[in-house]
Amino acid sequence: MRMTDLRDQQLAWLDHITQTAKMSLTEIARAAGLTPSTLTRFRQNDAMGHTLTAKTVRKIEDATHIPAYETKNIPKIQFFSENEAARYSIGTDKDDVVNLAIDSLVKQTPTMDAWVLKTNALSALGYLPGMIVIIDREAQPRNGDAVCAQKYDLRRGTAETIFRVWRNPYLLSASAAGEPTAPEIVDDENVAIAGVVIGGFRTRN
Repeated sequence: MRMTDLRDQQLAWLDHITQTAKMSLTEIARAAGLTPSTLTRFRQNDAMGHTLTAKTVRKIEDATHIPAYETKNIPKIQFFSENEAARYSIGTDKDDVVNLAIDSLVKQTPTMDAWVLKTNALSALGYLPGMIVIIDREAQPRNGDAVCAQKYDLRRGTAETIFRVWRNPYLLSASAAGEPTAPEIVDDENVAIAGVVIGGFRTRN
């Protein structure tokens, strides 16, 4: 892909975000933790052919919940539910070796995220509530993999983060106890895989 092609894609994506989220470029930059003028300068410096870095793109994705270079007109998601897991934060325990290793891994690897499980849906695979799991958003899921997925209700404008086992084309629960949940069909519209669980850790209590 030529630089100009990538720049054009990024500009079209930003236009889509401003229209969908009803935010200005300055508001998007602030929400993403960027210098307020970053995106305005990016748009204005057309002759230079500059492109946004992968780190900046990821920050915008995280802030707006609109995937990189998505330009389709889809309903805006107003509410994200994280009942099954919470985003990992190192918090105040900065002396714990495992916490430091996870924090370093996530910061240095843009495709990886860390979550703290709340659900029993993967307990049969050894991933228990309270464990920190690492998600690789670029890994290709294989049958039997534990995955993180997004379940959308486009009519209500809501999305739910869930953790399941991938059995093409279904997502299944794997609880060591209790009734299994209803299977979800991955259609990349109502249900989409967000990443593959590549490991889990339990820190010292």
